[in-house]
Amino acid sequence: MKLRLFAFLALAVPAATLLPSREALACGGCFAPVTQTTVVNAHRMVLSVSPVQSVLWDQIQYAGDPSEFAWVLPVKRGATIQVGSDAWFETLDAATSVRITPPNSMCSGSGGGCGVMMGSDSADAAGGFGNEQVTVLHRGTVGPYETATLATDTPGALNKWLDTNGFGVDESTQPVIDAYVEEDFDFIALKLQPGKDVKEMTPVRVVMPGANATLPLRMVAAGTGANVAITLFTISEARLAPEGFVAASVPSDLLAWDFASQDSNYGVLREKALAAADGGRAFLTPYAQQGSLFSPVSSSAAPFGVQYTTSGSTTPVDTIAAAFAQQGLANGETEDTACAVRFAELAMEGRAVGNPCPAGVLLSDPSCDSVASGQIDARELACGPLDDLAVAMIGLHPKDVWLTRLEANLPRAALDTDLVLSPAPQERVDNWLRARVSVHAEVLCGAATPVLDGDRASRSRGQGTLVGMTLGALALAAAVARRGARRFAARLA
Repeated sequence: MKLRLFAFLALAVPAATLLPSREALACGGCFAPVTQTTVVNAHRMVLSVSPVQSVLWDQIQYAGDPSEFAWVLPVKRGATIQVGSDAWFETLDAATSVRITPPNSMCSGSGGGCGVMMGSDSADAAGGFGNEQVTVLHRGTVGPYETATLATDTPGALNKWLDTNGFGVDESTQPVIDAYVEEDFDFIALKLQPGKDVKEMTPVRVVMPGANATLPLRMVAAGTGANVAITLFTISEARLAPEGFVAASVPSDLLAWDFASQDSNYGVLREKALAAADGGRAFLTPYAQQGSLFSPVSSSAAPFGVQYTTSGSTTPVDTIAAAFAQQGLANGETEDTACAVRFAELAMEGRAVGNPCPAGVLLSDPSCDSVASGQIDARELACGPLDDLAVAMIGLHPKDVWLTRLEANLPRAALDTDLVLSPAPQERVDNWLRARVSVHAEVLCGAATPVLDGDRASRSRGQGTLVGMTLGALALAAAVARRGARRFAARLA
């Protein structure tokens, strides 16, 4: 059984509700055979961008039980595919999810929170899979997947190849795929190996040369419904935000805590804010912190610091990197118990992380040599086979790195262009929020008069108040103006 990662406030509040991670969806095209009824219902992604490489992690969840399921991603020439770890997504998701803490309430007189591929194992010796217009640049096995990297310059050829090999691609996707072909993209296709029928696909990562802060959003429409929920983590030396989308905001003044259910109305406010902003063409940034991968962070709700632990451990840690190592140990994805100590030495490190390996080669490969003088060897950031953090940091300076979480629920019409990320205002965003309104405070105080934040009387409100507040959120969220974003020119050359 997988152990969940939890984050908690150190010496800040007696209790906090940990919100469950939400479903998310984005990035490659997802295809299932026409005989199957399958819908991708979650995609979590991580994008690391440095001057020397860009790395995209993707984890797919889907509804249905297909015998074959396809995932196709447009990539630039030179991209390679590897397998990632569950601990990587579990840690980033838990550490950056919004956490709601109750108001500082007292009681007067008392004193006192998508593809698979290749339906056949046969292929000709030239690697053409029966279609001379599509070149198979690489074929192999990564984790539970069969993989192929494909190239073509012929419109319609890739769709024919995919259809011949059991992808069941809808005809409506051909113009999108042909557009990527014309833009000189290659394609990576994955298929679960026989007997690997799982509901939550093992994460994959695609390593691409050079700085590339663009995600192929046009392919997302394949295999999805009317809306596409997205959760994207970005790792770069700047806080990033999507161009061409409204910056949605949850109205903090309407954030309420119900003492009867021990829950907040944040989820409802969030969905209303995303839907109201420009017809759903909006992204929310619930978390953005510089240095939080390797350094402890504080919060307005946690002035003594945020700490993290897995449900199977009694030892809290104070950085996301250390939590990643702890989660990998809990999952059985590594046996390295010393890497968290090495991570602690990187908090103020100004040197760049270098790659000692040839392009596309794992850090554990014997062919890896040494890094340039004045660089940190990426292998120092690996916990044995648990190397996602090490790969993410190649080309970056640890002390300058921002971790940002972006969320959206995009209508299908918003998937008509790729997602371009550029520097946003370099302001931190705290994911620990304190509710402003008390609901059902009589549960806390009984007959005594509840006092909010130590000085304001709070009337005991019913659930109808929460509904009224969420309607009010629509008007506030619609008024949020998108801040202008500069192109990613001054970066990462």
